[in-house]
Amino acid sequence: MRILLVCERDEIKTTIRRHFMPRGAEIIQYYNPIKAMDNLDEVDPDVVLFSAQDFPRHWKPFLIFLRNSRAREQCVFVLLRGGDFNADEADKAQALEVNGIMWEQLEDRHELVRLKELVARYRDIGDARREKRLLPTGIDRVGFVFTHPERLDFVFGQIEDLSAAGVSFVAADRRSVMDLNVGDSIPVCSLRIGDHLLSFPAGVVRNERSLSLAFDELTTAHQSMIRAYVDAHAQRQLERSAHDEPTPVEPA
Repeated sequence: MRILLVCERDEIKTTIRRHFMPRGAEIIQYYNPIKAMDNLDEVDPDVVLFSAQDFPRHWKPFLIFLRNSRAREQCVFVLLRGGDFNADEADKAQALEVNGIMWEQLEDRHELVRLKELVARYRDIGDARREKRLLPTGIDRVGFVFTHPERLDFVFGQIEDLSAAGVSFVAADRRSVMDLNVGDSIPVCSLRIGDHLLSFPAGVVRNERSLSLAFDELTTAHQSMIRAYVDAHAQRQLERSAHDEPTPVEPA
């Protein structure tokens, strides 16, 4: 799935990346709506997220241009509105066949859920963790710790499952993570995997019995390292089994 974001602010792109890239989406941002229109055929988006707050005079001609070549079912157009967006503007958007109008504060959990549900009506947004997962056992040398973004305390716990896209983590002290919300950014995370220690940011995608984090901006090298370790789990099991197998005793 390819998402075209027409917006001046990078923080909105960061939020979109955090929640849609782990699902296999490609995010392309244009800061200039005219250039976005010029390159529409080249980009060929499945979804367009357009900031009416940043470009109040451009979203109507852009939407008209889009609908001339792509119907509502072919390309999802979501208008991100700010505080100046009134009922008259909403009526015009509906007449121009907008798929949805969302409050632009996507850090808000309810708005983010609404956006995912809206896109999912028209497009398969996939599993947030399509990557192969590791459920650690005693043969796996893995560990995870992060710094709480507000209190700056270390949060320790156990990895429930791990992939190159994210981790499911059970905090040693559940109270230490109860104030983390979906969409929160965790700037400092450390992952021990085998003999390596990786540092990177992550984002909260679920906080229930366990805390689910999506890894933000992992380097290709780090992704490959995690995948290789996950894939080698079966080999480690074989090696452990061979090591534990009792040595036959020769008959006297």
